[in-house]
Amino acid sequence: MDKIFIPSVNRVNEQITYYGLPDDLKQKVVFVVQEWERQKYSYDAEYLVLPSAVNLDDYYCIAKTRKIIYEAGKDIKYAVLDDDLTFKRRNARYWTGRSNMPTSKRAATPDEIRTMFETYSKWLDEPDVTICGCGHDENPPASTEFRSNGSLGSALWINGPKFKHILPELDLTSVKVAEDTYFLLQMLTRGHGNRVSNEFLFHNSSVHKKSVKSDIWDKQTFEDTQRDHEYIASKLPDFFKVLYEENGNRVAGGFRNFGKTRVSWSKAFKSSQL
Repeated sequence: MDKIFIPSVNRVNEQITYYGLPDDLKQKVVFVVQEWERQKYSYDAEYLVLPSAVNLDDYYCIAKTRKIIYEAGKDIKYAVLDDDLTFKRRNARYWTGRSNMPTSKRAATPDEIRTMFETYSKWLDEPDVTICGCGHDENPPASTEFRSNGSLGSALWINGPKFKHILPELDLTSVKVAEDTYFLLQMLTRGHGNRVSNEFLFHNSSVHKKSVKSDIWDKQTFEDTQRDHEYIASKLPDFFKVLYEENGNRVAGGFRNFGKTRVSWSKAFKSSQL
């Protein structure tokens, strides 16, 4: 893995993801920061400073930030990690029948995080894998070590050269909520498969819990979320559904409880093989 991009804002002294990386992986980190905040950072790391127009006043700043990262990584293998992640490892008994820890899952050790990065790098060399990453911590245990063409978010490992030729045609800055889902679905429908680990997991509190401070998400409204969801559904109606009750209300749950959606990951990839 050539670089580890960590986009961040207003968390200069709360770099949970960075702190949790082994020292050798810290040396690959590139902090992606907004221009007004650059002078606050003193970590011994590389920095990608965003254009001044990409800031918190722009509703789409997170999507524009990721587009800039994808363009910066077009010739390398890299990771894009949210700044407040912790990594966990699940007991292998669920897919091997042999237990390798006393509990069902636990925090990953530094050596295991290295193994995770090495595993993902090898996966990205396989012909059917352009993007891969950790499973969601809240997901129940699975009977296989990984899943092909599933849900990813907050932590992506990417093979840039595999899809740099289609970057200009991807719609990357039209939504904020579920921008990563929209990106991944566009990739799948173009034949760029992903792989989701069931062994290594991530936990990201700020995206799912309103009690955890986030300058990106704390001002998010139902109306804006609804607009983003409906936009994706209008572009990819066969693979992204906004769920409603019979009375017209959104089905409860989903992102910050603004309403559930249904994503057909495998179906999206299969559509590219027809």
